[in-house]
Amino acid sequence: MNKIKSIALLLSVTLNASFVNGQTILTEKEAVELSLKNNPQMKVAGLKIEKQERLRGAAVSFDNLEVIMQAPIGDEFRPAILQRFSFPTVYTNQVKIQKNNIEIARSEEGITTNNLIYNVRTTYNSLNYLAEKYKSLRRQDSIFQDIIDINIIRYQVGQISNLEKINGEAYYKQIQFNLLQTVASVQNEKIQLAILIGRPQDTSVTSAGNLIKIVDYEVNQLPDSSFDTNPLTQYFQKQRLATKSQLSLEKNRRLPGLVVGYFDQSTYKSSVYRFQFGITLPIWYWTYGSKIGAAKKDVEIVQAQSTYNNYQLKGEYSKVLSQLRQYRTAVTYFETVGNDQSKEIIKSAKESYRLGSIGYYIYLQNLNQAFQIQLNSLEALKNYNQSIITLQYILGEQKY
Repeated sequence: MNKIKSIALLLSVTLNASFVNGQTILTEKEAVELSLKNNPQMKVAGLKIEKQERLRGAAVSFDNLEVIMQAPIGDEFRPAILQRFSFPTVYTNQVKIQKNNIEIARSEEGITTNNLIYNVRTTYNSLNYLAEKYKSLRRQDSIFQDIIDINIIRYQVGQISNLEKINGEAYYKQIQFNLLQTVASVQNEKIQLAILIGRPQDTSVTSAGNLIKIVDYEVNQLPDSSFDTNPLTQYFQKQRLATKSQLSLEKNRRLPGLVVGYFDQSTYKSSVYRFQFGITLPIWYWTYGSKIGAAKKDVEIVQAQSTYNNYQLKGEYSKVLSQLRQYRTAVTYFETVGNDQSKEIIKSAKESYRLGSIGYYIYLQNLNQAFQIQLNSLEALKNYNQSIITLQYILGEQKY
């Protein structure tokens, strides 16, 4: 018995340290905002955009200027300058491609943002659930601790057998084990939250600890099949534009280019300046044909990836929507029936056991059933909230 009380004391100290002492409590909104501000993934996404912005000026790129020294009569060198230009539409397509690259980088930032918000909200929801689970287990722990104390006296005076005493202690140890598991889960989720908000060394951050039902969210039973608001869908849309621009660029590179030159062919007897104009002929057709063919495949690849992404979003949305219906039914049951029944079972079991209407084993079974209803209620609410968070993530409609 002393061992059980020692474990109970250790649990009390550990749990209080985990849930109370020195905690930095964040609201969900605060956690999300800190994540978007401090998480290194957001910095990487921002740097990628800056990189593409820097490349905007290089979108219109010409061949290097050629400076040639010539000796018109063999005894004195004179300069000549040559500049080659591609067909004008080559440069317009290069500009389009760079604009698309910037938009693609912004789409990647949108994907990162959507993922971070989802991960923070998921972790926050889990922490709130664990905090409520902890409270329920502590109430259960308190009741069974009283039972254990009473059982010692009842066993000493011969009112209960050693088997009944051991049985009560077994129930109590199971509760303590569940509390230890809850502590471990809380610590893990707190670490994950700290990493997400960009403060990996801060072990004090935690949620408000109130598992509240998400309301006022209308679920679209038949969502737009395009999922246009999802950042990943927007990313593939930008990729399609980029690959089409690249294909157009490769086609335009087959068009003749222009060569402009200036020659100083002066001698000591006379000054002679000449200008040169010409065109470049893309006669090596197989090179251009190969690049055009590859660019066409890129267009097809992105289209196939976009279609596959859409299929995945549809499948995931339908699955989560089905789960939401199940969890909503469960939450409604616990709100209207289950939770009240749990309280009534505990109250009636205590009274019946005190009056001798039920035996010891039945009493323990009733208590265990009542608290299991409470834990099931919390899990249903957590899963219900998580389903809505996931649906909003799929649709790209993060709300917090």
